[in-house]
Amino acid sequence: MSELRRPFWILTKTGTVLPPVLEVALGLFGLVVQIATLTSGEPVEFVSVVVLFVALLLVAQGVADLVWWSRDDRRARARQG
Repeated sequence: MSELRRPFWILTKTGTVLPPVLEVALGLFGLVVQIATLTSGEPVEFVSVVVLFVALLLVAQGVADLVWWSRDDRRARARQG
C-alpha cells in the first residue's frame, strides 16, 4: 500500500466506497437544508454560512476520494496488499 502514496485529502485507506458516499450524501443533505434556510427570507446567520461551507467541503471530499480510488485500479491494488 505504501506504493500508492495517497494524497492528504484521501481519508479511506482501503478504497472502500461507503465512507465517501456517506460524505457526499451528508454534504448534499446539508446543502439542501442550508439553501432552504438561506432562501427563506430571514436574516442570514454566520452559522448558516459556515454549515453551507462545510457541506460543500464534505461533497468535494467524498467526490475526490471516489475519483482518486477509481483511477488506475488503485482500489484493487490496495485490497491485495
